[in-house]
Amino acid sequence: MKLFLSSSRPDRPFAQRLGERFRALGAEVKSDDSWDGPGASWEQALRGALATADGFVLIVPEPGTPRANNAFFEAGAARAAGKPVVAVMPSPDAARARELPSDMYGLAVFNGAQADPDKLARAIVSTLEAA
Repeated sequence: MKLFLSSSRPDRPFAQRLGERFRALGAEVKSDDSWDGPGASWEQALRGALATADGFVLIVPEPGTPRANNAFFEAGAARAAGKPVVAVMPSPDAARARELPSDMYGLAVFNGAQADPDKLARAIVSTLEAA
């Protein structure tokens, strides 16, 4: 399974740990954190990554996070491309849930703060495979 993992900068450590768990399950993981270099075309890289992804994992950004809209844009692009999307809340802050755009309601949302990391990764992969 090929996964696209989207996160904002403050959530990168959480996303990296989750990505490691996905890789341990045999998934190939791409993320937008490799597109930050000079001359990187975010739009072109996003299109390419989404074209090959089997599923999309959105780490819901904390309210007020700079460029948090990029993560939601990426999730919307994944949905528009027909990719299954799941959201992960890395902290118990209910304000993150309120950040989800209304067109994102109805997707599976996982509580990453209270779940065993291995079980969380397996549940996400299982949900995406079933979609």
